[in-house]
Amino acid sequence: FPVTITPTAGTANTGGGGGGAERFGTAVGGAGGSGIVILRYADTKPAATSTTGSPTITTSGGYRIYQFTASGSITF
Repeated sequence: FPVTITPTAGTANTGGGGGGAERFGTAVGGAGGSGIVILRYADTKPAATSTTGSPTITTSGGYRIYQFTASGSITF
């Protein structure tokens, strides 16, 4: 009997892979999740002079953290 598999997309901002597809079916695989870039360094160092792409910027545990979930740039 035929088995129907519904592939799913990967989770956003994780870089996770998409779901697989049936070998002999008509379904196609799910898209992979979008990526993420995280920069972390000691908060005793200077902050970036500029960023683009609206990263999330936090300071925690003695570190400055820049998290990009879309295209962007950072200048020190």
